[in-house]
Amino acid sequence: MGSLIVKKVIYSGEKYSYESPELNEGINIILGDNGSGKSTFSYFIEYALGGKIKPFDDDNDDARYSLIIEDENNYVQLEILIDQNKYSIKRFINQSEIFVDDGISTEVFPVNRNGNVIFSDWLLKKLNIPVFELYLGATHWYFNFNDLFRLLNYDQNTEPRKIYKSPVAENFVADSIVVRKSIFEILLGISSADYFKKLDLARAAMKKRDVAKALLENYKSNHEIVEDYEKLDALRLEKNTELERLEIERNDYLKVNTTVDDKIGELSNIQLQLIDLELKNSQDRILLSKLQNEKLKVTQLHEGLLQEIHQIQKIIFTHDKLDLFSMEVCPFCMNKKETVEGACICGSKFKDDDYEKFVYNSSEYKDILAHKQKSITAIELAKETYEKEAQQISEQIKTNISLIDDYKEKLKTVIGTAEFAGNSTVVDTLNEQIINSKEQLLKIIFDLKNSVQLKKLKDDFDEKNKAFGIAQASLNRAKADYDKNNTETIGMFNEVYNDLLGKSSYESKEAFIDEDYMPFIDNKEYKANSSDVPKRLMYYFSILSLALKLPSVKHPRFLLIDTPEDSGIDTAHLNQNLELLEEAIKLGEQEDGTIKPYQVILTTGYGKFPESFEKYVVERFFKEDGIFILKSNS
Repeated sequence: MGSLIVKKVIYSGEKYSYESPELNEGINIILGDNGSGKSTFSYFIEYALGGKIKPFDDDNDDARYSLIIEDENNYVQLEILIDQNKYSIKRFINQSEIFVDDGISTEVFPVNRNGNVIFSDWLLKKLNIPVFELYLGATHWYFNFNDLFRLLNYDQNTEPRKIYKSPVAENFVADSIVVRKSIFEILLGISSADYFKKLDLARAAMKKRDVAKALLENYKSNHEIVEDYEKLDALRLEKNTELERLEIERNDYLKVNTTVDDKIGELSNIQLQLIDLELKNSQDRILLSKLQNEKLKVTQLHEGLLQEIHQIQKIIFTHDKLDLFSMEVCPFCMNKKETVEGACICGSKFKDDDYEKFVYNSSEYKDILAHKQKSITAIELAKETYEKEAQQISEQIKTNISLIDDYKEKLKTVIGTAEFAGNSTVVDTLNEQIINSKEQLLKIIFDLKNSVQLKKLKDDFDEKNKAFGIAQASLNRAKADYDKNNTETIGMFNEVYNDLLGKSSYESKEAFIDEDYMPFIDNKEYKANSSDVPKRLMYYFSILSLALKLPSVKHPRFLLIDTPEDSGIDTAHLNQNLELLEEAIKLGEQEDGTIKPYQVILTTGYGKFPESFEKYVVERFFKEDGIFILKSNS
């Protein structure tokens, strides 16, 4: 577990600049009235750490920070400590790269993920937080520092009832329950690196196994397979020997029975060319026939899938409109039923291997639809490939037919000038036998190729199926450890949260987090909207307290609180709640009474903090006296 301490905040531009005093470990308070720039101070920190600040974006229509956007050659720089190691990070405004200097060398990292190591990867590695990945159907989600920052930054723009800072990405995945839960689990260390890594490995192994299985089954259904490889190889050797014998016999017969020696070579060469062309055309016709047959199968499969997709789309529509196939109502008596995991609708227990599901909910049908639509794309590509290959072979056949006609004319000319004393029927018979042998050899080679490919696909599937079994077993062991650690850590979180919220202006009787890690307080008894402030603030304080207490917690012991008074709470209650920060820190003491390095930065207005916190004030802005965060360089 690493710690993050911000020592200095710097802004530099052609028109404006700012440099903060040195910030301390522990609590730091930035004072300012409305419009003086105290929230800008928070923006600078978040932006330099790789965040997206909409007012700094020239394309943002809602609110443009014109003093910064219209400044030139401007950047934000932070002097930070990570586990007491000094780093300087610099990010230019409207740029997606961050420069990191450790006093020895400077590195440049992109902000956005594009296949390379990004700034978030570097920062998380320094904080000893692995880069977690989450598979959400077709979506592959990487957890960046910006995601975790949602529980490190109590911002003023997010409604307090939502607890988590609003995500930058405006989509349903970014603020989904599964992503929020994962953020909590990563910071609290209850989703261990081992568990998450093995979960990803198991899912990736399952995906590879399923792809290998689909390739194997598709190959079987679209090819005529002779699986006895040894028998086919023996036939190939036999046909090669037979072909060599026939060619020697024909050539010897021609040599003996042609009286004009100077025509023998030319005649033999033309005959060889003709035989090769005839054989090539025969091979091409066989291949063309196979391609056409395979294309027909693929076309039929394509039409069948289109019908299935159309049917599933109808099912999804009727399911959403009419709530068909509901698993919450008994199909016989129409009464609401309780679904028991591992049990049939009749109540009997079953094993997954003996169970097949025929009724799905709308979401599952959409997953099935997405899978079918992906298959359509692959099949259409196969159709297009077959069509191109068939066209190329047809053109080659036409070309060869023309060449055959030319060689036949040449052959007639040579024969007319040569004296052949032998029996032409014998030569024709031998040529026919040679062509037949070559055609049979071609088919054997084609079957051998199919047999080899089938074995390759079977071996690949067996290997990936075995790998999935190993990954799943490893995941099951990690899951058991995860569940144990999860229970203990959440129990401690509930103790701290219950204690702090009871002492806050909320005055709760009982508080804990539910299965989604969201507060469940006093059996959801009604409270005024202002109570959302302590509910959210104590949530952040509790995580910080556990980060100080437990070595397993990954939270970097850094908390940024921006203007909490703007959330509709009166000053007396706000001060009561802020004072509990010291209580939370005390609860995080080690057994020997020491406290690990941490930092809390609070931006607030004058008179909007406890008097006992005056000692923590490090910076003051005052609009009425013209003391702003941005100072003109002119």
